[in-house]
Amino acid sequence: MNNKTLVSISLLSTLLMASGLAQAQQSSVIVYGLIDAALQSTNGAAVSPGVSGTQHRLTSGGIQGSRYGFKGSEDLGGGLKAVFDLENQFDVSTGQNKSSAQAFSRKADVGISGDFGRLTVGRHTIFSYDVQDELDPVQFANFTPLGNSGDAPVTKFADYQVVNARRDNSVKYNFSSGGLSAGLMYAFGEVAGNTSANSSLGGKLGYASAGFKVLASVDQVKDAKDAKALGSTLGATYTLGDVTGFVGYVRVKNEFQSAGGFGQTNTVWWLGARYAVLPALALHLGYYDQKQSDTTTAAGVAQPTADGKAQTLSFLADYTLSKRSDVYFSLQNSWLKDGMIAAMSPSGRRDQVASALLGIRHKF
Repeated sequence: MNNKTLVSISLLSTLLMASGLAQAQQSSVIVYGLIDAALQSTNGAAVSPGVSGTQHRLTSGGIQGSRYGFKGSEDLGGGLKAVFDLENQFDVSTGQNKSSAQAFSRKADVGISGDFGRLTVGRHTIFSYDVQDELDPVQFANFTPLGNSGDAPVTKFADYQVVNARRDNSVKYNFSSGGLSAGLMYAFGEVAGNTSANSSLGGKLGYASAGFKVLASVDQVKDAKDAKALGSTLGATYTLGDVTGFVGYVRVKNEFQSAGGFGQTNTVWWLGARYAVLPALALHLGYYDQKQSDTTTAAGVAQPTADGKAQTLSFLADYTLSKRSDVYFSLQNSWLKDGMIAAMSPSGRRDQVASALLGIRHKF
C-alpha cells in the first residue's frame, strides 16, 4: 500500500467521522418524566351508596400525573426540524399504566417545526387544556376543579376540558412570535360516510407583554350522532414582583351527556394568586365558583332538580428541595348546593367535601 492510498484512506475516515459527529449534533432524543406521590386524607369520601366517611390513602399524582416520555428532533436544514413527543402516564402507588389500551396515553405526535411554528399529527391535548394549564392559580393541580385528573380528585368536578382533554387522530398547529401565540387543531372522526361525526375542532389566541398575559380558547367535539359539546375559556394573569394574579372563566355546553358531561351547561369562574414567599417556597390560593344548569337525563329529558352550584377553595404550599425535586402540602374544601350534591359529592349526599395532601414530586 503506497503513501497516496494511505492518505486517501485517512482522509475518507476523517470525513466519515466528521459526518457522523455532525449528524449526532443535529439530532437529539430526550428521556423525561416525573413521579408524584402523596398521602391524602378526605372527609366526605364514599363508604357505601349514600354513606360518607374519612378516607386515608396513598395517591399517585397529587399535583401532576406521574409520567415518562421520549421527545426528540432532527435538524433538516433551512430552519426546519423533524420533531416527535411520546408520553405515558402511570400509577406510582401500584406501578401500573393508567391506560391498559394505550402505550402512550398522554401524548403521541410527530411532525415539523420551524419559523412558521409547529405542525404535528397524532394524539394531542386540546386547547382548553393548554390554556387552563396556564390560567389556573394552583398549578393546574389534579385536585382542583380545572386540573381534575389523575387519582387526586375525590369531588366529582365537571369536565371543563370539553368531554376529554385529549384527541386522537388529530392535526395540531401552534405558532408564537414575540408576545403573540395562536393555534388550530382538527381531529378526524373517521366515520365512513359522515366526516363530521366524532370530529373535533379547536383554536387558541394569546398575547403576553410586560408581565401581563391574556389567553382564550374554543373547542368543539361531536359524537357519532353529530351532537356537539362546545367549550370556551378566557382568562388573564399579571405578575408584579413576587406575586402573580389569576382570573378566568370557562363555559361548556354539552349536548351529549353519554360522552362524559353530567350537565347540559357547566360554568366556572375563578380568582387566585401565587406568592413567592422565598426563592424556594411558593404559596398558591384559588377560589372557583361553579354552576350547573339546563341539566337533562342521558335521554335529553329536562331534569331541573339536578341544577346547582358549588364553591371550591384550594390552597397549595410548594417547597423546592432542588432543581428537580419539591415537597408540597394542600388543603381544599368544596361547598355543594342543590343538584351539585348528587353530582359532585362522592357519597351523593354530603354538601361539603374536604381534602388534604402531603406529597413529593421528582422530575427527570
